[in-house]
Amino acid sequence: MRRTAGVLVGLVLLATGACSGGDTPEQNTEQACGAADDLTAALDDFRSTLTPDATVDDVRAARDDLSQSWQEFESATSDVVADRSEELDQAWDGLQKAVDDVAGEATVEGAINTLRDEWQGVKDAKDDVVAELDC
Repeated sequence: MRRTAGVLVGLVLLATGACSGGDTPEQNTEQACGAADDLTAALDDFRSTLTPDATVDDVRAARDDLSQSWQEFESATSDVVADRSEELDQAWDGLQKAVDDVAGEATVEGAINTLRDEWQGVKDAKDDVVAELDC
């Protein structure tokens, strides 16, 4: 359960970063944050159902409501994850191209600043993901 909670926290944090699932990254973030709020409310509603006088039907209905919110949250955060993955891919492609663009007999000295910039882009993208996932 703690691992699941850690993953949820990571996904919620990730939801505050960039995104892409057809919508803009900002729209994906907004949707993920809204889904996180809805999930919080559904969790609270489910918790309030857990009383000594609750029926099995009450608990199952609350679970069904919670399940719907969970699915919406999971879908929304997957768009955010896809966006972050896309950023990593773009940074990596930039580094690959920069290395490929260094002429065959040329020294690295002439391209060193470009290569360092591209390396920094990959490192920054990776660091952002690791920080948001709380790795």
